[in-house]
Amino acid sequence: MMQHTTVLALGRVRLAELQRQAQRDALATAARQARKQQSGHRASGILAALTVWAHRPRPAPESS
Repeated sequence: MMQHTTVLALGRVRLAELQRQAQRDALATAARQARKQQSGHRASGILAALTVWAHRPRPAPESS
């Protein structure tokens, strides 16, 4: 059985790790939004969507 202090220390470490992950995720989200606002050009997003659509897998043609 683990000591109470060991369990407490492990819980604190886990909490600190979760806080670091949340902060990293928040920073990544903010950076993504900043890049999106900075680009200002909708054409690049439309072209990217069109490229994805053009390269999508299509069903094989039916043989007669």
